[in-house]
Amino acid sequence: MNAAINLSSIIDHLSNGTYPLLGSGSGRRVYDLGDGSALKVARNAKGYAQNQVESIISEMDDSDLFAKVLFVSPDNRYLVMEKADPVSDFSVIRNYFHVNTNRELFQLANFQYIPHKYNLLAVDLCRPANWGFIQSRPVIIDYGFTRRIRRKYYSIFNL
Repeated sequence: MNAAINLSSIIDHLSNGTYPLLGSGSGRRVYDLGDGSALKVARNAKGYAQNQVESIISEMDDSDLFAKVLFVSPDNRYLVMEKADPVSDFSVIRNYFHVNTNRELFQLANFQYIPHKYNLLAVDLCRPANWGFIQSRPVIIDYGFTRRIRRKYYSIFNL
């Protein structure tokens, strides 16, 4: 992680509108850097926390299920990750792993550990928007939404 990334150049291009917007959520915007990577920019505390979690998981996990984080800024505002082609229907993921249901998917040996080890929500991992394909291989591209982040930033009791 923290490969040779010229953050000041990225920020300049970002402010000039050079990078196409791939998507956005409540905490982050995601841009195509045009070099096979994507930039996730935190918009608020939720986004900073999600960038931090993704960088930690990427560093800890040695499977090929997660798109790898290539760089994260010291303040967690900017995260650069491998860019994946979008998934529009989750059945594509189930078909790739030769299962019929989401329950069967998370009973596979290489999936069972994910929700518990990283405190991720299995229901969130079943959203097509959280997956992509890199070189014809499905990967999880949005994995910063943990139980802790849900409690801290998204709970109705925190309003």
